[in-house]
Amino acid sequence: MAKCVLLCLLVGLIGSQAQTPTLLRDTIWGEFPSVVRVKTPRENQFCLGTVINSNHVLTSAFCVLSYDRMRIFPARLVRVIGGDISVTPAAITRQTRTGQHIFVHEDYRPHTYENNLAIIRLAEPFHLPSNAIEEAVIRMRIVPEQHPCDVVTWYRAPGTEGNPSQEIPRQQAFNVNIRNRDVCAAERRTEFTLEENSLCTYTTTTIGVVQGDPMFCDGELTSIQSYVFLPPVTGQPQPQPQNQPNLVSTQVRFYLHWIHTQLNRTQPMPGGWNPVEY
Repeated sequence: MAKCVLLCLLVGLIGSQAQTPTLLRDTIWGEFPSVVRVKTPRENQFCLGTVINSNHVLTSAFCVLSYDRMRIFPARLVRVIGGDISVTPAAITRQTRTGQHIFVHEDYRPHTYENNLAIIRLAEPFHLPSNAIEEAVIRMRIVPEQHPCDVVTWYRAPGTEGNPSQEIPRQQAFNVNIRNRDVCAAERRTEFTLEENSLCTYTTTTIGVVQGDPMFCDGELTSIQSYVFLPPVTGQPQPQPQNQPNLVSTQVRFYLHWIHTQLNRTQPMPGGWNPVEY
């Protein structure tokens, strides 16, 4: 009987961890100083990036490619804004840079979201050290299941028409917990696998995220958002998607060699490169 009670308590605790309510909140100054905005020719869309060093920013391949995923945006048309956490008013610590080169992972696959990473080399480095921008610390340790982490996003909160100050696009974050990779993969209806370099997290509500949004665990850059999928509702005649999405992200630690290669790269991407033909 005692064993049953203990087991039930453990199951209850694990379940409560998995169901931790997801709360979207505004970030505060100095909380995620390595996170920057990336503005491309895509209308009305900001991606997020993460400062690797004063000259380079890590983001998703999705962010720097055209809508059809067939070409990389010209680097000179890509702006990177750091040292600020809202669009307006501009902080005195804001630093804006244009791109010099963009390096997309050579094995990026748009249809499967594999290797969904890109490095932006800046035409002028960020001025560091700074009180508002710093290089990200990359997590090298394995993230255990149920571990709490924070996803940083760029969000305009709905339902705030009565409060103009809340209408300003700004940096926000929300909490997630790491899920078992195999359990998460089993909920995919199209492909029952998740690569080892992926992490799956669960939210209790629908929150708008963009590929490239970074996830931090214990303050360390852990992964870059890659895609979202809705698991089917079980026990129904026809499976229906749930409202609580699974977020799948790419672990940065698996790509350290590729990242460092781009930092020292002297040649641009091949002319006419696109992920469909290469």
